Amino acid sequence: MSDMLMDDAETNVTRVESVLPNPTRADRGTTIRPRSGWAFINVGELWRYRELLFFLTWRDVKIRYKQSLLGIAWAVIQPTLYMVVFTIVFGKMAKVPTDGIPYPLFSFSALILWNFYAVGIAQAGNSLLMSSPLVTKVYVPRLTIPFASVGSALFDFFVSFSVLLLVMVFYVNVSTIDTSGVDVGPIMFMVLPILFLTILLALGVGTMLAALNVAYRDFKHTIPFLVQLWMFSTPAIYMSINEPAADASPPAAVQQDESMAKAYGQSQGKTSENQVKGATDSSEELGIWGYVKKALQLNPMNGLIASFRAALLGHALPWRELGYSTLMVILGFIFGCMYFYRLEPKFADII
Repeated sequence: MSDMLMDDAETNVTRVESVLPNPTRADRGTTIRPRSGWAFINVGELWRYRELLFFLTWRDVKIRYKQSLLGIAWAVIQPTLYMVVFTIVFGKMAKVPTDGIPYPLFSFSALILWNFYAVGIAQAGNSLLMSSPLVTKVYVPRLTIPFASVGSALFDFFVSFSVLLLVMVFYVNVSTIDTSGVDVGPIMFMVLPILFLTILLALGVGTMLAALNVAYRDFKHTIPFLVQLWMFSTPAIYMSINEPAADASPPAAVQQDESMAKAYGQSQGKTSENQVKGATDSSEELGIWGYVKKALQLNPMNGLIASFRAALLGHALPWRELGYSTLMVILGFIFGCMYFYRLEPKFADII
């Protein structure tokens, strides 16, 4: 009996530990450590906060159209007005090539994708400043804030896309198949992956602009100018970027001109220096314009918009431009998110 009443410290500790239950998952603490340096996107954290991302997106949609006179119609008005202006300037006056597509359909099918991209990066760039209490008072994955802004712009895209489908049906019904510019086929399903690539590009550029806007407040005034400059640096919106098909008549005309010039040179004995100089200047000017066109093709939105329009209307895709744009989208998304994570530890102090 006395042995059972002995005070053994080690035995008591063992008994206490055996009686206490194991801590549940709710009782466990979460340690938040600051990041330093470059980091890749935390997909698992974003997935755990997916409901927050949804509600932030729906909040941005409701705020945008709250107390609005026209409401959701603004998602269609802006690309429609651009379509009217581009049709007058580029379609009627400049007569730019459109691959046989009616110019209103040609421009509107590109403008709805561009409008989504432009609205997405503009709203994402200002999202952190507009949500400063959420950044400074509670912990949430800050990356969900610019992602939600791009998601709200996607809501506008689907509204304007439904209007575009009605425009396509109108052109098919009021014109023949050869003049409508619409060729129904399985290539139309490529619209979905091209839209996904545009979303990734908007997320990458938008998150980078959001981080820059917090660190340098000048970007608040730079973003609208950047969006306008980017639009006119994307010629696929208002003209065809495909190379014209070769025709049999120009080579014959060129051969005729060469033969006439050769006969004239033989009769005169020499070629005029002014003609040679003029031809040299013209070729140099053409070469400079060629460099400009190549520089504009570095814009990934060129390939995305041209591919989106071609897939939507059932035309052949520009695979080379689409492949280059895909590479630039992946690099832009990775760099934008990594740069956002690079500056994120300073957001609460400088916002």
